[in-house]
Amino acid sequence: MIGHLPVDVDDMSSGSAGTDPHPGAVLRLPPTARSAGEARRFLCALLEQAGRVGWVDRAELALSEVVTNGVLHAHTDLVVRVHLRDHEVEVEVQDANPVLPQQRRGADVEATTGRGLDLVAALTRDCGVRAEPGGKVVWFTVGDGPAADLDEDDLLAAWDVDGWDADPTPEMSTEVVLRGLPPTLWMAAREHHQPLLRELVLYLAEHGAATPSPPDLRAADEARALVWTALTAVVDRAREQGAVRSPLPPGHPASLPEVPETVDLVLHVPLRLGVAFGALQDALDLSERLAVADLLLARPGLPEVVALRDWVCEQVVAQLAGVPAAPWAGTDQERFTDLVHDRADPELPRWDASVVTGSDRGVVAADDANRIIAISAPLARATGWDPAELVGRRVVALIPPALREAHVAGFTRHLSTGQAHVLGVALELPVLRRDGSEVLCHFLVERAEVSSGRPVYLAWISPVEG
Repeated sequence: MIGHLPVDVDDMSSGSAGTDPHPGAVLRLPPTARSAGEARRFLCALLEQAGRVGWVDRAELALSEVVTNGVLHAHTDLVVRVHLRDHEVEVEVQDANPVLPQQRRGADVEATTGRGLDLVAALTRDCGVRAEPGGKVVWFTVGDGPAADLDEDDLLAAWDVDGWDADPTPEMSTEVVLRGLPPTLWMAAREHHQPLLRELVLYLAEHGAATPSPPDLRAADEARALVWTALTAVVDRAREQGAVRSPLPPGHPASLPEVPETVDLVLHVPLRLGVAFGALQDALDLSERLAVADLLLARPGLPEVVALRDWVCEQVVAQLAGVPAAPWAGTDQERFTDLVHDRADPELPRWDASVVTGSDRGVVAADDANRIIAISAPLARATGWDPAELVGRRVVALIPPALREAHVAGFTRHLSTGQAHVLGVALELPVLRRDGSEVLCHFLVERAEVSSGRPVYLAWISPVEG
């Protein structure tokens, strides 16, 4: 139930600066999408009643971000406490999930997620997180004077990332090995999973009662965090040892991180999390179905991304049952280059395809499902395909196997974060012919003009003379 304890605001502000003579106003919230709005209204009323109107905008926005993060990731009831003092207001948000926030990733200017805690740090005078028995508290203060002008290093320091240690109590666990896990692809998959699961939480808040057997989102989050924490540690060690490489050709403008090509990732899976990987797979399966049906803002995942997370989840479940580890089969699989049959997505973007089909230059058009929707006759001839055979296949049919993982990771990152480093940049890359040979080509990728609907991407391609 949503509700708050009544409190006399005058009593709250009667102490001297730096003291807290009153236990504060308290608001108890369920983990639903409406809680952020309820928290904002609660805090706004308190500040306006106390005559601290100048603090309202920053405090409301910071509280909204913290409560939203709690709803999306804690999956427990929340308790908001407001301590009003002479020169500042301190706001605490407590939940019953002991998993502490992870270090934040950078967010592109077009990204729809990933800025929450950065924003809190930039808006407030001070902020942090502390572990408590059975959960944690995220807190911040807002007061007289402007918020600090913080750069990225200041933001990380403000949140004291190095001090965020999880409960050190050891648990009984079983060792699981993910053999041949591709870090580049899993990092991109993680960026796709974040908006998917965020949208799923918001969807279930409104439609959960009509959703049969909704997945355990808290367990799914724990499984996802377990893999990410282990992979981050392995990649960090490899970087210290110089055992990393760029997945992209020299001079490519995209920003995929330098990582090992593959790793044998060892997970120590607590016995209580044995079911969590099934929950993660169920949650992402449901998210993908909703995304395909245009019921989420996030786009569906590319087949390689979906296949990789299925393999990770199924490997953990199978190895916990005593089945030997099976390695990741890689992105060079025929099912990834075949005609697209498995997407309930028949409608093509509305645009004039004659710019491609009538061109005397090499050009191919693809949609945001990475599906070829038109190709010019000159490019089809140069690659050994008939246009009718190539339309409907995925773009990876024209990409050499050695570059497919990087392509899928880069395009997934673009869909998830808005990053678009290759658009409008002249490149030289190999193109795969139908007979398996390769030809080095000039590339220029741009976004096509569409009247409505989803985006279309044009790649102008011509062989390098020589």
